[in-house]
Amino acid sequence: SIGSCASWGGIPSSDPNPTRAKSVQAVLPGKTVINIPGCPPNPYNFLSTVLYLLTLGKPPELDVKNRPRFAYGRLVHENCERRPHFDAGRFALEYGDFGHRQGWCLYKIGCKGPETHANCPAIGFGDVGESNWPVGIGHPCFGCTEEGIGFTKPLHALADVKTFSPPTAFPAVNSAKGEGVTPAAAAIVAGIAGLGVGAGVMALRGMKDEDEAGGQGASSNSSDKQH
Repeated sequence: SIGSCASWGGIPSSDPNPTRAKSVQAVLPGKTVINIPGCPPNPYNFLSTVLYLLTLGKPPELDVKNRPRFAYGRLVHENCERRPHFDAGRFALEYGDFGHRQGWCLYKIGCKGPETHANCPAIGFGDVGESNWPVGIGHPCFGCTEEGIGFTKPLHALADVKTFSPPTAFPAVNSAKGEGVTPAAAAIVAGIAGLGVGAGVMALRGMKDEDEAGGQGASSNSSDKQH
């Protein structure tokens, strides 16, 4: 199913839904349906899914809504280029105000990123340069990929925030400018993770050596007592 209309009903299914519009999955029960929601859907998500099917002969891992997890496995809010401003409490309060002109977080003017699953921040849209997606050009995410959000929840209604703070594994971002993660920062985190794993392995080996040494010492003491 390509697009939100086919994936979950989209605009035609909005209340009061006089035509009783529904998803392809609802029309074809029992059939394997892969949903690529979006209004419009990102062509890369569609092509990636098709290439996966042609190459491996099976669908990619899907979430509970039958969306490819590689594209819809994370919230827009988690990867958003404006996320540092959210964490720092810097919000645009209306279009054109100081915060909006500075590129601050759009949550308070209705951004649905905190409850919308999509990879828009990572791949953008349209191949026309950086920040080529709604939030990147200053408009709140409408939640077009998410059933029950897009075309359902009012545009300027506040989203239900599911992740208040970024995972500790994320590399640091430049909070002042709201820049995304740099390759260097990602490499540093990867290196630290590798060192952590290595240190853990060495610690386990050390504990094992100590246990073995302790066992040998106990055996030796036992032998001495018997003699």
